[in-house]
Parts: sequence; C-alpha cells; structure tokens
Amino acid sequence: MKRNTCLIILIAFVLSSCAYWPKSWRKPSSVETSMDLLEKSQVIIDRVATRDFNVQSCSRDLDLLIEQYSKAPETLNIEVIKNQGQEILDQSFDARMAIHSMLDVLPVECKAKVKDLYLKMRMVEDYVGVHYYSDAQISADSIKYQEEPVPVYEADKYRPYHVGAGIDPKAKFEFKNGDIMITKGISFVSSTISELAAPKSVFSHIVFVHVDEKTKEVTTIESYVGKGVSIFPIEEALKNENARILVLRAKDQALASKAANYMYNKVQKLKSEKKYIPYDYELDFSDNSKMSCEEVAYDAYKTVSNGAMIIPEMESQILLDDPKFLKRVGVKKGPMMVPTDMETDSRFDVVLDWTDYRVMRDSWRKDALLGEMFRWIQDYDYRIYENMTSVAAKVIWSTRYIPGLWGMMSKISGIPKDFTKDVPSLTITTMASLKSIGGNLLPVVTKADQEHFEKTGRWMTTEELRSTLDQYRQTNPKGLRKVFREK
Repeated sequence: MKRNTCLIILIAFVLSSCAYWPKSWRKPSSVETSMDLLEKSQVIIDRVATRDFNVQSCSRDLDLLIEQYSKAPETLNIEVIKNQGQEILDQSFDARMAIHSMLDVLPVECKAKVKDLYLKMRMVEDYVGVHYYSDAQISADSIKYQEEPVPVYEADKYRPYHVGAGIDPKAKFEFKNGDIMITKGISFVSSTISELAAPKSVFSHIVFVHVDEKTKEVTTIESYVGKGVSIFPIEEALKNENARILVLRAKDQALASKAANYMYNKVQKLKSEKKYIPYDYELDFSDNSKMSCEEVAYDAYKTVSNGAMIIPEMESQILLDDPKFLKRVGVKKGPMMVPTDMETDSRFDVVLDWTDYRVMRDSWRKDALLGEMFRWIQDYDYRIYENMTSVAAKVIWSTRYIPGLWGMMSKISGIPKDFTKDVPSLTITTMASLKSIGGNLLPVVTKADQEHFEKTGRWMTTEELRSTLDQYRQTNPKGLRKVFREK
C-alpha cells in the first residue's frame, strides 16, 4: 500500500512538473534552431494572466527566459521577421507590460532578474526592428536633431511606437505633470552609463516632465554635464539625440504633480536670481545643492514626500574593480541609481515606448565598444593613458577663465563655449580619451557589421560585435595601444 501511495505521489509530481513548465518555457534543446517569439510572448502574457507566473515560480521562470532571449538573435529566421515583424514587436511589448503588472508583488531577487530580462527582450526587439523595417542604418552624428520632426508628437514621421493601457494610440500623446522619461543617447558617454552598471541597460538619461496647470505648457527639468539643471521645451527634449524614449507615470499622480511643481519652481526661482543648480560630478545624492540627471527627480520625490518616496525601489550595482577609472567617470563601486532602474519601479506605469531604428546599429556598436572596454579593464587590467588629445583638452580647458582666449580655444577644441567652469579637468580629459578610443575602435566594428550584413543579410548580434572588437584588440593595434592598454 505504501509503495502504491509513493508511486501515485511520484506520478502526480511528474505531471505537475510537466504542467509547470510549458513547452515554450523549457530549456531549448540543441536541435532547436529558432525561437518562436510570438509564442514566447503569448506564453508570458497567459502565465501572468493565470498567475502561473508568481512569487513562487518567478525566479526559475525568469532564469529560463533570460537564457532563451539571450540566445534568440543568433537563430532568428529573417524571413519570419520580415513577415511577422510588427506583430512580434507588438506582442513583445505586451509581454513586457504583463511582467510589469506583477512588479509590486515580486520579491527583490525576481525584480533584479526582470531588469536583465527586459534588457534581453529589448535586444531581441531591436534586432527584429532593424530587419523588419529595413531602415538605412546611419550614424547619429549625421543627423541634425533639432531640424528633425518631433518624436512622439509627429508620430507619422517615425516608426510606430507603443503606449500603455488606457491610452489612445491614434491620439496625440499627452504628458502629465511629474512624468519621468528615461532615454538612450547615442554617444560614448551615454554608452558608458548604460554599460557600466550591472545589469547592463539600454538607457542613459532621466528627464523630469513639468506641465503647467493653467497654460498646459510642457517643459522638462534636466541636468547635464557642463550645464547643471535647466528647463527646456518638451520639443527640444524629444528632439535630443535619442535612440529610445520610455515615459513612466507615477500611480500617485497627486504626489508626482507636487514633485514636479516643487522642482520647477525651485529652478525658476534660482534663475530669477541669476543662479542655478550645478551638475553633481560626485553623484552625492545626500546633497541636493548639486544634481545629476537622476538626482532631479530623486530629490523632488524625496522632498515633497518627506522621505517617504525614495526612487528607485532598487538600485543597480557598479561591479568594476578599477578605482582609478571609476574616479574618472565619477562613480564608486557598489549600489548606484541609473536611469534604467526606473523601468522596474512598481510605483510607475509605462505609458509610452518609442524607438528610432535608424540609429540602432550605431547605438549597439557604441554599447558593445564600451562594454568591451570595461571587460578589458576588469579581465586584462587595461588602463587609459593620456595622449596628445587628452593633454590638449586639459590645457585648453585651463583657459576657460580667460574670456577672450576661451572663445577661440573653445572653437578649436569643440568644447562648448557655455560649459560651466566647475567641470573637473578629469571629466574633460576622460571625455577626450573616450573619444580617442572610440575613434579607433568604432570604424573597425562598423565596417565589420556592415560587411556582415552585406554578406549574410543580417546584422551582427551583440556577441559578434564584441568578438570583433576583441579580435582586433589581440592584433595589438598601435593606435589603440597609445591610449588604452595593459597596465
């Protein structure tokens, strides 16, 4: 009798295990060649709806999904993408939104994994988008952004974007007071921000939105290196050098509006006194006399809530072990808020997700480049060495206190004339060094990516881009080694 009971229990366990792991969520076998993205997204949506994806299952489920989406770009069928691309993109967005709806009940361990899964899903979406739309892939440097149609507002001039529940996709999008935009710039500095933290991300900047209650004028409150905190028209912010824009809306709209009004009024009052909030090059969130882009919204919510609303719910981690390089970019090892952390904050809803597929390869290449740089620093003890460009930048920057001379030197160096004088010399030389290193590596990976596409009809995956860069490193190129090599 006991033996039969044990057998029944064993059979029940096996059956329940089979039910627990649907076919499309199981680990792919070695003979599988292409992931069915539509099926994968639908399974995610269904399992969230039926609560089969829950607190107990989320860790294992997310591990499987991360593994599967990580491998997906290598095996995607380009013909399937060309035929089903829009449906795949729509369904993938819905799947991400389904997971987002669960964030408020997921444990910390699972929220951390959601960050990683979102990254992998977005990489797949990018890969699908560039092949489906077949937009000519151009460099962001070739675009005069302020002369471009306004993203989001002039929707018909760009590829379709996605909106959250309850928002009419055919109507002009309306921002609300206190909305937070997280965006991805297309520069080496932007890629430094997105690649440095763990997990990596596809965002590099935070924008705090203000909507005037009477006039309905929409502006943004932003902080930039060399500028500090300023207020910009929404059109100017949208026409910034962005590869993607994600708009997040606080569930507590009263608090969001209060936070935006507080920061807007603070910046305007200082401006009337011919003062401003400088950029925070030390990223000290405890001191709001200076602010980075993240600290603008952070300080606003913290202040108006009397410390009850601290954003984000969970910070990313800086894992790099090179204190000298971290000092160069103004960060410390350990937990740190980065823009992507807001995407997985359960107190905010996703209300808009926009992508510019024309510059996606440029963005991917720069991300791969910076990602490899950080790996070489970590694994091979690489260091940045001063060169003629960085030394010249430092010397030129030292003339900023001489009005007549600085105007001329600014034109020569390309450093903006209106850069605030508090920018550390180390920041200037680091930006110059990144430009030198990028100038050496970017043409290599761009050429390889383009040739791969012309030969195979598909763009390189992230892993292939990074492999190309590492193979180039192993040739000991003189140009690169002058500015970046082993200690």
